[in-house]
Amino acid sequence: MTIAAHPITFGKVKPRRKGLARLLTHHTFRRITQIGVFAFILGIALRHLLVGESGAIITASWEAYCPMGGLETLYKFITSGGKYVSHVHLSNLVILGATLLVALVARNAFCGWLCPFGFLQDMVSSFSAFVQKRVPGIRKAVKTLKTRGAKLAVLDRYLRFLKYAVLAWAVGGAAYFGTMVFREYDPYAALWNLLELSIGPGVAVLVVLLIASLFVERPWCRYACPLGAATGLVSKLSPFYLKREAEACKACAVCTTACPMGLPVHTATTIKSADCIGCLECVDVCPREGALELKIGVPVFGK
Repeated sequence: MTIAAHPITFGKVKPRRKGLARLLTHHTFRRITQIGVFAFILGIALRHLLVGESGAIITASWEAYCPMGGLETLYKFITSGGKYVSHVHLSNLVILGATLLVALVARNAFCGWLCPFGFLQDMVSSFSAFVQKRVPGIRKAVKTLKTRGAKLAVLDRYLRFLKYAVLAWAVGGAAYFGTMVFREYDPYAALWNLLELSIGPGVAVLVVLLIASLFVERPWCRYACPLGAATGLVSKLSPFYLKREAEACKACAVCTTACPMGLPVHTATTIKSADCIGCLECVDVCPREGALELKIGVPVFGK
């Protein structure tokens, strides 16, 4: 008796984009959005530094636009009849609400498309890739370093839970002590406080993260960001998700290589991880038609 083997079929190769169409990708629009948000926050920070709150002019600081402050003050705001912890205002709660709404609709797109600190890490990683491509010696050294450290990759899965502990500490500490216990160690706060020549423990965390970004994409987002942990949990309720069509996929792993969060896209059936930042880089680089598609379905189950 012979058993007919089921033929394996792959999706058609995507037609090569030409002219302006080559620029019209998710990557391009994402970078434009990231640059716009980063420039806006930088402008706010510089204006506050130069003008301050002297006389009749009161300018908002960069902290007024940080959703993390909304998370940290939420307990005090509810239990004390509308009061806030220091450095936090109503604007933080409004932006927190908008951020969580984005997570509910478009998963963790805030992290992938809007977060200034995520953008900074992207730029450091892009610079590292640029240098490695053009300097063989550095490329070889980085490759050797990654090869020797490959055994540590097993820790990646467990280190990703660290951000939930940081979230509990930041929110719980603010609720218990009535102050932003996380702020002193926050690398994002340290970044903007450097404009005022204010140096604290957060600067050391910032330097370590920027160095780490030369070798690992988005280390802060992967392992320690409390805001990303919160939006990731909310994103589980989003009806949108990415699906890998096995019959169209060649399992070439190009998508996994392109993923800034290091998710195994080429082996997944559906990409619904709380770590997914919705950047769609995997969709851009996928060479096969229909292999990766954005779907809508029942939250959590995705069907």
